Amino acid sequence: MKLRWCLLASCSLIFPATPAPAQGLAPSDAVQAELAAAAAWETAPHYAAPAPPSAPRGPQAVIYSSSFDADNGGLVASLDWEWGATYAWTGANCTGTFVNPAAAHSGTGMWGTVLNGCYHNLGNNQGFASGGACNNTNTVDDSVLTLTVDLTSYTNAQLTFWEWFDVFSYFDWTEVRVNGASALMHCEPSYVAPAAWVQRTIDLTPHVGGVATIAFHMMASTVVDKSGWYLDDVEVTGTPVPVELQSLSIE
Repeated sequence: MKLRWCLLASCSLIFPATPAPAQGLAPSDAVQAELAAAAAWETAPHYAAPAPPSAPRGPQAVIYSSSFDADNGGLVASLDWEWGATYAWTGANCTGTFVNPAAAHSGTGMWGTVLNGCYHNLGNNQGFASGGACNNTNTVDDSVLTLTVDLTSYTNAQLTFWEWFDVFSYFDWTEVRVNGASALMHCEPSYVAPAAWVQRTIDLTPHVGGVATIAFHMMASTVVDKSGWYLDDVEVTGTPVPVELQSLSIE
């Protein structure tokens, strides 16, 4: 049986996990469960089906855009998130089979966790293995990458970005939050190795009229480490409030 996970026009095939949930297990048993899941994938590997890019909208104003080639785009990072104008994979800190990107989506620069090696064990144990909830109640051990954009003078807005997603799902997971609210979550029941860069789109319209803080959260557990989550070509576009309406006020 296959489950199809979709966000707008992008879909990936997700294969149900074979290991039992690790919820309530002792730390040593949880480690063994994660190692068993990694070994099961090595025996029968699964790769994500390439997803088509999102359908383009009509003409809009560009509020923010960065390919991260010249600089880090003004994003603020913590823990594993790293930016680089060049990419030189070393494969450090990796576990088993991993699928790192051959290059940035465009140009040479991008963000990644970790940029040139696999991400670190950070002790976050609230992924699918915790009962399928992926409920991030404690963000202290999250690797967070933050972008702030001013949507004050717009009637609608959207965020698009390209991602390379090689994360040991079931135990490790990711989430995009906008002003603290979950907007996109990777909480799959098993590890699916990436096959290509995939474009994602998030509607920011609920946040127009003020400042939007976009935070990319990466949660890593305690044992298995893949190449990580990579971001490139991030853009925010929107429709400006008509000039004749910007000066109007209600008394």
